[in-house]
Amino acid sequence: MKMMVIMMILIVVVFVICSVALISLFGRKNATECFYVEDNILHLNSLFIKKIPLSDIDHIEFKTLRFRTYRGLMKIHKKNSKVVKHYFQTSKMVFFITEQMVLEEIEKITPILKRYSIPYTINK
Repeated sequence: MKMMVIMMILIVVVFVICSVALISLFGRKNATECFYVEDNILHLNSLFIKKIPLSDIDHIEFKTLRFRTYRGLMKIHKKNSKVVKHYFQTSKMVFFITEQMVLEEIEKITPILKRYSIPYTINK
């Protein structure tokens, strides 16, 4: 009986955590984008959205990584010497991600970085 109560409590906790994550994902404005800029703020989509003002960014490094499939790493160096790392893949629904798809995601944000004169590097 005691084991059954513990299992029920565990199931309820897992259900609550999954519900919060699902509500967080459905409540987003641009849920399919890896990152986007709105009102001079860079939004990094993950489970919890990170918001970084463009005025706080010193420079950005992009890197493509191979771990089973390709993924990208965005290192945002802020003016207060802090570094924010953000891993991303692609905004497309695919089973296998190529390096070209990751580079296309990077190319989506580079015109915005050029417009705001934010230096960036792309390492392959």
